[in-house]
Amino acid sequence: MKTPFRSLLVAAMLLPDLAVAVEPNEVSMDLAEFLRMYETAKNRPKDPAAAPTPYAISSARYRGEVLLDAGAPVSAEFSGKIHVDVLENTEWVKIPLLPATVALQSAKIGNAEASVVIENGWYRLVTQKRGGFDVDVNFAASVEEYVGAAGLAFELTPSGATEVTLAVPSSEALDFTVANAKVKTDRVDGAKRVVEASIPSTGSLSVRWQREVQTEQVQDPRIYAQVYTLVGIGDGVMQATATVDHTILFAGVQQLKVQIPDGATVLDVRGAGINDWSLGENRVVTVDLSYAAEGAYTLTLDLEKVVGEGDLSLQAPLVTPIGVERSKGWVGVEARGNLEIASAGAKNATSIDVRTLPAAILGVTANPVLLGYKYLGTEAQIPLSVSQHANVDVLVTIVDQARATSMFTVEGRRLTSVVYDVRNNRRQFLRLAMPAGAELWSASVAGKAVQPAKAADGQVLIPLVRSSQAGGALAAFQVEVVYVEEGTGRNKAGAGAFKAELPKADAPISYLGWTVYAPDGAKIGKKSFDGSLRKVSHLSFPQDATRVMTIDAYTPQAVYSAEEQISNGAMGQGAEPVPVSLPLDGTPYTFEKLLALDESLWVSFSYTGLKD
Repeated sequence: MKTPFRSLLVAAMLLPDLAVAVEPNEVSMDLAEFLRMYETAKNRPKDPAAAPTPYAISSARYRGEVLLDAGAPVSAEFSGKIHVDVLENTEWVKIPLLPATVALQSAKIGNAEASVVIENGWYRLVTQKRGGFDVDVNFAASVEEYVGAAGLAFELTPSGATEVTLAVPSSEALDFTVANAKVKTDRVDGAKRVVEASIPSTGSLSVRWQREVQTEQVQDPRIYAQVYTLVGIGDGVMQATATVDHTILFAGVQQLKVQIPDGATVLDVRGAGINDWSLGENRVVTVDLSYAAEGAYTLTLDLEKVVGEGDLSLQAPLVTPIGVERSKGWVGVEARGNLEIASAGAKNATSIDVRTLPAAILGVTANPVLLGYKYLGTEAQIPLSVSQHANVDVLVTIVDQARATSMFTVEGRRLTSVVYDVRNNRRQFLRLAMPAGAELWSASVAGKAVQPAKAADGQVLIPLVRSSQAGGALAAFQVEVVYVEEGTGRNKAGAGAFKAELPKADAPISYLGWTVYAPDGAKIGKKSFDGSLRKVSHLSFPQDATRVMTIDAYTPQAVYSAEEQISNGAMGQGAEPVPVSLPLDGTPYTFEKLLALDESLWVSFSYTGLKD
């Protein structure tokens, strides 16, 4: 039986790929045929999901050979095969192949040269190729020589499986070390020693080789030691740098031992070819070397011991080489702070002039060495007496120069501007004791208006910035305050008196210049001038070359204003500080003072001739 289905929507959904010349008005089919078509459409696979990563490197295999020059290894040449799978259907993909620390000689895909660019320290393959393919690379890496050993190291692009084969020309047995190797074989191939290793995808290759240490020795080694110890005391800690110079005769050694004093902590052990070191019983540091050291070998130990503050009695921390034929040493002592260090009577050690100490002690410190000793053997004791002294406060803020300008009217009102050139290391505020009755109109720091504060004692606090460095010294910045005062004006006869006082700053002022503008027509007697500043014909400005900086934005110090620091509240809260310019008119009179400290700064004079 045939059943008609007239819904064009159903037909369009079930037959998306059906192409007809004329759109039919009616479709007829068997029920069984319709069900088959329905099942086919329902089970049609959806579009595949996007690849989780643009590419994958499934394996990388490298084969290299070390090249010699005059019998010494200089470089290694490698050939490699890197299998790449490009998974993402994008137009271009960049794949890291090798670090830029190696010298890439060629990179090919099949017989064609591959496009390679250097980006972010890597040689990167740039390709439109899709699917899996091999990239054949040839490159060279440098070989570094160590004391008794040689090796090479460079980064590798991470891959699923990484295999390395390296051949070293040598007729002697070599001991290879491959960092993080899981499988390693070492074999002889003609006149070459070959190592084969599989390493995990750690992203780096590090191979080191050296002549194998012979287990049988004709004669036992004999070791002589010289110990150079620099002891520094300060901040509650005693630190020591001990340099042990070994002279190893007759045979090589792969292990050295040094005993450290009680209470000392080993911060570091340094030396050529150290595989590992450990602190064991009886406070003996055991150092394992990666080769048999012969001749001269230097071992350096950094020690530390917490001793606390105050007056102390200490023992200089002396290290003792173990298993040596003879040992002798030198000790230098330095103070790292306000400490006085004296000798308390050394045993089995002799005090010497610090100028005769070896360069291994004097050359590792910029501080003066206070005490020097030398000793022979392992029984030396050097007691030290330490006295702690209190620090003395030093100047952290100074005003290089201050320039004050005042103008007064016939009514007696005075308007004053004071500009301070300040060099500040760490002080937060400049404290100003304002004249009695003065009303502060504006304040600025480094060219920006700031919000001052009022302390509990009535002093005005101006928030400071920290001076920047200029040619190894602190650069000055300007602090300006503008204020107004009420005073007594002229009398009916046109005569009067001017007396004014400047703010008293809590920082010393190297030079202060003050210009007072009197109203035009005022006549001032020369003998009427008085005050703590000297009347001069003109200002000298000895600090006029002071470098002054400005800022274009508020600094954290300026933003952290008085309302955060002073519980009594700041002046003008809630208002934007407005800079005020000082109008100047009249006849100028100048006064100056060198080195103004904590003192009153004032001038006065009498005038006549100001009748209406």
